[in-house]
Amino acid sequence: MERIRAVAERIALLQRECGLRESVEDFVAQYNFGLVEVVYEWARGMPFAEIARLTEVQEGIIVRCIQRLAETCRDVRNAARVIGEPTLHAKMEQASNLIKRDIVFAASLYTQ
Repeated sequence: MERIRAVAERIALLQRECGLRESVEDFVAQYNFGLVEVVYEWARGMPFAEIARLTEVQEGIIVRCIQRLAETCRDVRNAARVIGEPTLHAKMEQASNLIKRDIVFAASLYTQ
């Protein structure tokens, strides 16, 4: 998380040099790591009822976060295949397989 914040700070500084007016603090603050533990525990196999107790965030937001992460893994996996990065492709495939399970990916009229 610190590495991502450091990269975001560098990007914000470059944006300032290019004339954008957003403050460095505001740019870095947009990266929220509040559900990192929840998603990590989900990928480790913890039941949804237990991960919901790890945070005050509503269950629907947790579900949507995990679904969006799966979409991101798919996009990165596809990009890795196109640019010829088999190691990254395999990592994204594995991550996707770990999070795409159970009730979070059950068919729903609300999320499909």
